[in-house]
Amino acid sequence: MGAFEINVSTLVFDYLIPCALACVCGGIIGFEREIIDRPAGLRTHILVCLGATIFTLVSYLGFESGFDPSRIAAGVVTGIGFIGAGVIFRQGLFVKGVTTAASIWVVAAVGIAIGTRLYYLAFITTILAFCVLFLVKIIEDRLPRKFSYTMTVISDESFEQTGDLINFLKSYNTKVVCEKCMMERVTESGDNKISTLFKLESRDPAYSTKITDIINRFKGIDRIEIA
Repeated sequence: MGAFEINVSTLVFDYLIPCALACVCGGIIGFEREIIDRPAGLRTHILVCLGATIFTLVSYLGFESGFDPSRIAAGVVTGIGFIGAGVIFRQGLFVKGVTTAASIWVVAAVGIAIGTRLYYLAFITTILAFCVLFLVKIIEDRLPRKFSYTMTVISDESFEQTGDLINFLKSYNTKVVCEKCMMERVTESGDNKISTLFKLESRDPAYSTKITDIINRFKGIDRIEIA
């Protein structure tokens, strides 16, 4: 009976509690990524944290004395980079997913902390990571934009994608000041053209160059002028 009690105690304190805490901490950080529909969300963060915890537990509970337990933890730190790289993707000239990759990296660190019984450190890191991802983003979105642009799009008279163009600009974290942008008809070289004025704001200092190259791919656009 005594041996059974010891086994149950070992099962609960050495295995069950760390794994449960890994799911909770990974879920807290992953929840923020999930609600904004990022490629790696709730399940991914839980699994990464749980996996890092298990690897760390195995490193010093599953091997005989004399084995360096830090070797597996070091492997986790290196290997997590492959998962992080998988959520970073290029969309046009823009790179997205870096913040999600960083959150996965932090979740792996939380898992290692849980596996080594540093529960307070794991909880503090989880709370701070969630605040950075959720609360700091709210503050960041309220900060004034530093770069303002006036973009004039000269297009063919048949161009009917103004609404799509506005949605496209907004999809790249750009503030389009005018919902109904000013349009006027102009005549150039005997052809009727439409001149559409957009007022844009962005934090990216290289935004004007990037956005010009992409918008030129819209069919029917003759040229773009940005001031």
